[in-house]
Amino acid sequence: MSLVVEIEKLVFGGDGLARLPDGRVAFVPEVAPGERVRLKILREDKDYALAEAEEILSPSPDRRKPPCPYFGLCGGCQLQHLAYEAQVRAKTEMLRETLRRLGGLPEDLVEGVVPSPREFHYRHRLRFHVEPGTGALGFVKRRSHDLVLIRRCLLGEENLNLALEKIPESDAWRRLQAFAKRVKIEASPAEGLVTLLFWITVEPSSEDVEALAREIPGMKSVFYWVRGPKPRGPFPPEAPHGGRRLFPVPREFFPGVEKPLYLVRPGVFTQANWEINLRLMKILREVAGSPGRVLDLHAGMGNFLFPLASLSEEARGVDTDPGAIADGRYTAEYLGLAERVTLERISATEALIETWKAAETWPLVLLDPPRGGCRELLRYLPEVATERIVYISCDPPTLARDLKLLLAAGYEVERILGLDMFPQTYHLEVLTLLRRRS
Repeated sequence: MSLVVEIEKLVFGGDGLARLPDGRVAFVPEVAPGERVRLKILREDKDYALAEAEEILSPSPDRRKPPCPYFGLCGGCQLQHLAYEAQVRAKTEMLRETLRRLGGLPEDLVEGVVPSPREFHYRHRLRFHVEPGTGALGFVKRRSHDLVLIRRCLLGEENLNLALEKIPESDAWRRLQAFAKRVKIEASPAEGLVTLLFWITVEPSSEDVEALAREIPGMKSVFYWVRGPKPRGPFPPEAPHGGRRLFPVPREFFPGVEKPLYLVRPGVFTQANWEINLRLMKILREVAGSPGRVLDLHAGMGNFLFPLASLSEEARGVDTDPGAIADGRYTAEYLGLAERVTLERISATEALIETWKAAETWPLVLLDPPRGGCRELLRYLPEVATERIVYISCDPPTLARDLKLLLAAGYEVERILGLDMFPQTYHLEVLTLLRRRS
């Protein structure tokens, strides 16, 4: 069935929303608000339909030719067909509409979305699936489990793409790939080098892994993961700082440190867009002021805790990833924060319950949960976070749900600011500052 409709807006997920003649809504990828399009219905449900645009009858002035040849096949990007300024506007509206609809929050609470300094080549890590038999690397196709084989990704930093081109040509990789499942290429920005982590089902020979490190230009270290809590490596064993990646951070955050760095092993989580991550750190320090004591319930390797620790008398962070905790302690020593920062391997829920049982309170609590949010924490959080909460979210729908619960628990929202951590996609990071009502 073919229909002509007008696209009303973009919704969270990146699809355009249109109204069908029978009153149902249709979700259409790769369109822009205000466009008239001829639709082909792909799937129908009681209340909505999934469709594709057969023809753009009146193109938006914001439309452009997607720069990436894989756009539309690869599932990674949803917004490349829009000029970057239009993407930022669309994300601002998506964020406002999501928080209003799911959280009951006034749209004017959202200050806007901070654009990324780079709309392409901003990612310092890329993760690929391995094609069985060939060892070629690719991303999953949109709405499919099939692979799109990739030679270059326009979102990745240039040194990641150079490694991506060379890996399938490596003799060592040809020997290893038969049992490899996934590959992560990550940058070490302070060095201009890259690291490699691959998941494999059998124990590889150390000679092959070391050869792989030698055969890829600009490779600092290689790690592999068979089983267990952390990967094996580094290869070569003498790689500096245990093969860790080095990330520059501003000296103003860590006075007295001549060359402040974060030191993070391959596979430990870091934000994908380092420039936006630094901007987020700066905003976090501004809203935190002089917190005195800060508790980070999703600390990772200390990404957001360390900039606050330099303003605080006491900083505690918890996380379940043993590699992240080890890297955080290593970095704290390097930055001279070891006496002020405590990092523990424990879940956020366990740490919060222990804190609640001890009748201990913190004036500032930092939340940076995974996409599922932190609803499980909200029973105890009001008893522990006595003044302010900073909630950093990568998923506006779960943020809206959790903010609704926090408002009911006695907090009020002071600031909501989006940051475009992921240009060309519908994803974004959101910082929310909440204060306990007096």
